[in-house]
This record gives sequence, structure tokens and C-alpha cells, in this order.
Amino acid sequence: KRQRMTAHFDWPRADKRREFLRVRRNAEGGLDLFPNQSSGVLTSAVWGDGVVDNPAGQVIRHGDGVMFIGFSEWMA
Repeated sequence: KRQRMTAHFDWPRADKRREFLRVRRNAEGGLDLFPNQSSGVLTSAVWGDGVVDNPAGQVIRHGDGVMFIGFSEWMA
């Protein structure tokens, strides 16, 4: 299920399209961003445990609430 979580990263580049940013949960209860969000980087899928559904035109600042979708949601 989708859940609201806290971003422990900055995403200063607002895109005109909706983005799905690869992330993983951390020990503090927030989300860490995989450093390379390029579409061809498959290691991010192994490293992470979900994505942040980031609306078009939205920047993210450390501490913001974001919508997290776990990879397990896509396996059901």
C-alpha cells in the first residue's frame, strides 16, 4: 500500500513529468534516495525497496512528507 513517509534527501530538480524515485527505508524511519536515478541503472532496484511517487513540478526537501510505494505492492 502507499504510505506517507519522510524524505531524508533533497530532490531540487522539479521535472515537468511525474517521477518515480528509487528509495529505501532507513533505520531512522525515513527514506534514502539512490544516488543515480538514471533509467538504465538497474542496481537501484536491488538496492531499494520502493519508489517515491513524485508529482510533476514538485521539489523535495529533507524532512518533507512523500508518498512511498513499496516494491512488494507490485508483486501481489
